[in-house]
Amino acid sequence: MSYSEQIFKIPQESNDYQEASEYAIKSIEKIIENAIEKGENRIIINTNLKLGLPMENINKIAGPFVEAWACETFC
Repeated sequence: MSYSEQIFKIPQESNDYQEASEYAIKSIEKIIENAIEKGENRIIINTNLKLGLPMENINKIAGPFVEAWACETFC
């Protein structure tokens, strides 16, 4: 099948997109502000490594922690 024969779905913006987008943004901002006010916006990772963790690979280690924090915060 060639590219020209492919059927693609073309995204359509809903009529209430702007309103829904603003609601989502404000809700997320409130959740994050609440976490900051309560002091629940910090993730502490303790290790017994004397030289710490290599910064060039920190995203591989910290990413899952941040994802878990976000899940707990938003749930």
